[in-house]
Amino acid sequence: MSERPARFAWVVKLVKVWTVASLVLLAGGFVATVVTAVMSVIAGTFLNTAIWLALAMLGELAGAVLVLVVCGLVETIVSNERAVRSADEHIQRLESLLEALHESNRRLVDLAQMSEAAKSLLFRDHEIETIKQMVYEGLIRQDYAKARALVQDMEDRYGRCDEVERVRKEIASAKSTTVEQKIDAVLEHIGEHMEAHDWAQALRQTKRLLQLLPDNPKIAALPQLIHEARSKHKRQLLQEYGAAVKVSNIDRSIELLRELDNYLTPQEADALAESARGVFKAKLHSLGVKFAIEVTDEQWAQAVETGEQIVGEYPNTRMAEEVRQKMDQLRTRAAARAGGEAATAPGR
Repeated sequence: MSERPARFAWVVKLVKVWTVASLVLLAGGFVATVVTAVMSVIAGTFLNTAIWLALAMLGELAGAVLVLVVCGLVETIVSNERAVRSADEHIQRLESLLEALHESNRRLVDLAQMSEAAKSLLFRDHEIETIKQMVYEGLIRQDYAKARALVQDMEDRYGRCDEVERVRKEIASAKSTTVEQKIDAVLEHIGEHMEAHDWAQALRQTKRLLQLLPDNPKIAALPQLIHEARSKHKRQLLQEYGAAVKVSNIDRSIELLRELDNYLTPQEADALAESARGVFKAKLHSLGVKFAIEVTDEQWAQAVETGEQIVGEYPNTRMAEEVRQKMDQLRTRAAARAGGEAATAPGR
């Protein structure tokens, strides 16, 4: 991972220039003192100036030591600042990971408490997509009985729907098509996933196709095509992010950062870390101003909504802590106002 320059590197450079200049001046003074001592010996006045010459030499040596110590201290302080900043970044990443883990655990608990019917409804689209892929593979192998059985299973689970009817028609027409035409149909389906930027699903289907027909040139070329399309989309996201930051479009910048999170390598994420921190700080500041205005204008319901957004998106910030302390009072006032409006509504 590339190391970013320290925030105060310019201070180190300035101190080094000052150190060199000071040492040159002190060295010049020391030489002048030595020359003065030699001249006083020749003139026979050394005993009268010996004390002052000795003090001058000691002062110049002490000055040189002091300059070197100051230079070393500045370099140490700047180095420590960089180490502290790096540690802070790692802590923030750990906090983000812990928050994501907590959210994943919460979702798993919620999922475990759901009924089988609710789970089936939740994963309906994913299951239908999986069955469709298995149908297409059956058509390529010309296993029409299995394909029809899969469609029937889909209908039994989810009832008659447009997807079931469409796949059933594809099976009916598959007998009159060649293997190449069937492959083209599957490739078109993978292309739809690529257009939707669902690279994981496209790669999964490609892997299964490669197991069925490893020697087909169209299928063999798919991994490279998916890689190139993904890289192109990633470059486009980075360009859009740069443009959004340039015009201070904070909401769009955050939206792009969250999408880029699925594409960036650790090194690339590290390179964007400074920019991302600036974007999120600007968003937090904007939310803080919005929250303060809503509280001042006694827009309690809106203030509660904004406060929940601050706490949810920036839970470890000082602003979130301050907002938490006010939330109970704001909710009480929002509920009281809602109750009063309901009581005074026409017809009551």
